[in-house]
Amino acid sequence: MLRRTPIRIVVVDDHPLMREGIIASLGRAEDIRVVGEARNGEEAVMLVTNLRPDVVLMDLDMPTMDGTTAIRVLTEKFPGVKILVLSAYEDNQHVYTAMQAGAVGYVIKHTNQASLLNVIRSAHNGDILISPYLARLTLKDLDAPSSYPEIHLTKREKEVLNRIIGGRENDAIAEALAMSRDTLKTHLKHIFEKLQVKNRTQAAVKAMEKGILPAKKD
Repeated sequence: MLRRTPIRIVVVDDHPLMREGIIASLGRAEDIRVVGEARNGEEAVMLVTNLRPDVVLMDLDMPTMDGTTAIRVLTEKFPGVKILVLSAYEDNQHVYTAMQAGAVGYVIKHTNQASLLNVIRSAHNGDILISPYLARLTLKDLDAPSSYPEIHLTKREKEVLNRIIGGRENDAIAEALAMSRDTLKTHLKHIFEKLQVKNRTQAAVKAMEKGILPAKKD
């Protein structure tokens, strides 16, 4: 069922053609409305200050103020605004840096329209993390033993975290593990506390970064 009130989006990218393409793609969805566009991080901060959108689609490599800096500023000033990175970069360092700055999700630019729309809706609902493609990409680099202090998670918490990294949303996780949504929220709270993170995205990234769970082979 579509939302009665559209999700309000600001698109930030320094390439006019890229912005036009993103806006045209989003314009096909009845539950999403683009309310502004910016060419760099500085313009993005001004737009978000004036428009207070629900979600910001943020490029990283831009002049005047780059995307990572803009994410830090916006996260500090407007913690309720969900910031999604939409970038051509697919390497671990860009993913980690964006998440540490405060982004709630990371999507690569060759993502198809349907996937992008689903990610935006999930981000608005608080169920977003990096895309399963990027999760698999990052997990490839976790074969070496971790040098970080061990973080102790219960078997159930590891099952939940595994599904978060796999790109599953809360309802799907609760159904797969035969638990109520409230019970799942309790597990998520404990996971966040143990990993010292604030949301699902940061939990997934930190788990992959520190090698808390073994890399999947499939």
